[in-house]
Amino acid sequence: MYKYELSIVIPFYNEEENIKNVVNSLVNELNRNKINYELILVNNGSSDSTKQIIEHLRKKNIRIKQVDIQKNLGYGWGIINGLNTAKGSYIGFIDGDNQVHPQYLIDAYNKIKKTNAAICITRRLKRPNNFRRQFASIGYNTLINILFFPNVWDINSKPKVIQQKFYKELCLSSKDWFIDTEIVLKAKRKKFKIVEIPIIYNKRRKGKSKVKFAIVKEFLQNISRFLFK
Repeated sequence: MYKYELSIVIPFYNEEENIKNVVNSLVNELNRNKINYELILVNNGSSDSTKQIIEHLRKKNIRIKQVDIQKNLGYGWGIINGLNTAKGSYIGFIDGDNQVHPQYLIDAYNKIKKTNAAICITRRLKRPNNFRRQFASIGYNTLINILFFPNVWDINSKPKVIQQKFYKELCLSSKDWFIDTEIVLKAKRKKFKIVEIPIIYNKRRKGKSKVKFAIVKEFLQNISRFLFK
């Protein structure tokens, strides 16, 4: 028996300008929907005041848990460390950049419960990114679908929600941005039921994106490893 209905992991890497808004809006939405939840806030090796802000929020809300990673080893490492501490029947994660309305996470949670799926993913209908980012994303999703046939066209979109019992079978290992792809491809290999909801992405208003074009090489290396593993 799990302690919570829903555990939500939010990784923060130098997001001092966004933390309070992200957490407070999510808490309000969870309370409004009367969901028994825990928030797992991951300080993913930040060098700004992220850690101190998380500590302050944790002291104000007993449902907030804190995970501190001393050195940033990658986005996926923050996600995995958070998910491995989760005590909810359903576990999910969402970015800490305030680009996704918290209602979408509630929608994903409701969808996975209603359909009894293993995983609920999201697909961005509107993305305020520049042309280069959108072109790179389309190219990446096309490549993944050609190589692995997952029939998922927005692999890196968040939030994602997973049933805890299925999460344990995935045995995730990606420390970097490949974490989303690893989740989808492993779930497909195991023939887990995956459902999808549409979302609208907002433009980042504060802080800086941590996604750089150098990750293209990183993605290609990960694809090669996964393809020949």
